[in-house]
Amino acid sequence: MKLSGIKLLTIDLDDTLWPCSPTIQHAEQTSYHWLQQHKPKITHCYSPQDLLEKRKRLMTESPHLKHDLSEARRAHFRELADECGYDHDWVEEGFRVFHSARQKVTLYEDVLPSLTRLRERFKLVALTNGNADISRVGLAEYFDLQISAADVEQGKPHPAMFIEAMARVQVTAQQTLHIGDHAIHDIYGAHNAGIRSIWVNRVNQSWQETDFQADFEVTNLQQVVVLLDEA
Repeated sequence: MKLSGIKLLTIDLDDTLWPCSPTIQHAEQTSYHWLQQHKPKITHCYSPQDLLEKRKRLMTESPHLKHDLSEARRAHFRELADECGYDHDWVEEGFRVFHSARQKVTLYEDVLPSLTRLRERFKLVALTNGNADISRVGLAEYFDLQISAADVEQGKPHPAMFIEAMARVQVTAQQTLHIGDHAIHDIYGAHNAGIRSIWVNRVNQSWQETDFQADFEVTNLQQVVVLLDEA
């Protein structure tokens, strides 16, 4: 299958452009250390794992928070403040500590050379279910815009982000290609939106899904450049 007629590339962030787990682990550790220093009653009551489980329960009980991880963390801090007898005047600072650390990513080596090439020919839109910020991670110059789950109140694999990206760039589904690492969020999400997709399989996973599949599979973004050069 040739990738002809493409004008817009929608691109996932976490685990597509950088490894997500070490980034989040660092941010959580930074946040917990800040709480130890500034709100010690919280860390006396809860371990880092306890806080993670507590935040998950909060998001289960308040489903609207699932699509806005920044607001979910703020709500979590407010809940902790109430439990431990603190007021809420520290919540925004506490959030900024986490959010700033969350933007300290280590890009895969192929990312900058590949984005440089791709932006010469295509509109690039970053899509994320999380709260990474292309401006804060140093990638704003490569993208035309970013859309998050919080912006459309739906996360991938719901098609809302894809549809919003196409509307903003004024292209059709046939002119759009999604690039991402996650079988459900990215590839099934693209399928739901009626657009073609490339699965970025950096860690040699086996494909487990039977109801849908990516149009192409690569191990890095340089291979995406080659595919599109051959289109």
